[in-house]
Amino acid sequence: MSTTKNAEGGRWQSGMNKGKCTCTKTQCLKLYCECFSGGKYCNDDCVCASCNNSQEHDVEGGARYDAIAYILFRKPDAFDEETRKRIVPKDPKTRVVAGKKSGDKVPISAGKAKGKCGRPKKNANQARIELVAAKHEAIEFSTDEYPQLAVDQHGDYSDLAGAFTKPLFEEPSRPLEIAYSQQTKMEYQKKIAQQKKADMAKECKQLREKLQEKKLALSLANDEIKECNKKLGTWTRKVFDLELEEPCEWNTNYQKLSAYKELHGKLPSKKSQDAEEKSLSVWLDTVRHEKNEEDDDEKKGSRTKRTIDDYPHRQQSLEVLGISFGRRRDETFEAMLQKLVEYKEEHGTLRFPSDEQCEKSKNLELQSLQKWVKSQVVNFRSRKMSPDAIRQLKEIGFSFEKWCLSKPKRTSKKKGSTKQEETDEGTDVTENVVV
Repeated sequence: MSTTKNAEGGRWQSGMNKGKCTCTKTQCLKLYCECFSGGKYCNDDCVCASCNNSQEHDVEGGARYDAIAYILFRKPDAFDEETRKRIVPKDPKTRVVAGKKSGDKVPISAGKAKGKCGRPKKNANQARIELVAAKHEAIEFSTDEYPQLAVDQHGDYSDLAGAFTKPLFEEPSRPLEIAYSQQTKMEYQKKIAQQKKADMAKECKQLREKLQEKKLALSLANDEIKECNKKLGTWTRKVFDLELEEPCEWNTNYQKLSAYKELHGKLPSKKSQDAEEKSLSVWLDTVRHEKNEEDDDEKKGSRTKRTIDDYPHRQQSLEVLGISFGRRRDETFEAMLQKLVEYKEEHGTLRFPSDEQCEKSKNLELQSLQKWVKSQVVNFRSRKMSPDAIRQLKEIGFSFEKWCLSKPKRTSKKKGSTKQEETDEGTDVTENVVV
């Protein structure tokens, strides 16, 4: 008795298998195949897999024809007399490898043996899996009928996934027969999943390689942008320099202002008797005024004309001369600094009268300038003044260390006493100024 598979139903059946082959690994081209060794073709009663033992392959160059020729070369009496007369023995070492020209003879070691249609021969597991897939995947059953087939749904036996190689029993009982078919089905599904994994891994590898290529291209593009920025900046600098040299009213006034600052070390004053100096001062105030108006219009979203903001090299050239376009709370720092310079030129000193004397003089401009100077001293000592402002004040001979600030005296009465005590609380004021 032996176990066979029905080619149509796919169920395990028991019975005599004499004259029927069950080959799954050799394509029915080995001598232990009963049909092949007996000189017969496999028929519908056989349950073999990937069978080449058919009339279709029994022509010169066919798989069955060549297999007999190779066997006759080693064993001349392996087949009946009729077969030996029909087929000439061939040396297996001069086997023609699929994909080569029919007249070329190459050693068998020169290429892998291939099967039907030039595809590589399938291994035993693959042939077995495809056999199951081509027929019914598994035998249907009910746990009511076969309670011993109820599986443990909570246990994990993943370590046994690759332990099964082939059935131990050729004539299994019905439950084991069903278990064999279920195991074969799951093995086939595992192969499919593994193939999917391999395909995805290959695709991921290709995507990673493509990503690396894109990263490299991005890096090269960034390098190109940096190089373009470098060259663009160089030419922009050249354009700005040449624009400042072009003949126009603005450039003429700027060149005069630059020459005046280099000669006198200060900015021109509107109070000067010199017409050219006064003209430069008026022009500079006009530039500042346009800049401040432009800032206001931009905040309101009503910018209509082009000013110095559209030409940053012009603004930068004026800032190099010590001109700032930022506004202060009352007046610009530069305007007050210019007033302080004029005060020094007029009085020959940066020494101011006391607060009481300034109030009695009723000179509002003097009072405003004194308050501004005191605020600068306070900012300096509280470290709220910018280094540029400190530098500009020191350039005109201003000394922060020679200013004496004192706090007003405040009287307080103790309970039950008429004596007044002096305290140091209050705001800073200037008592004496020594410069």
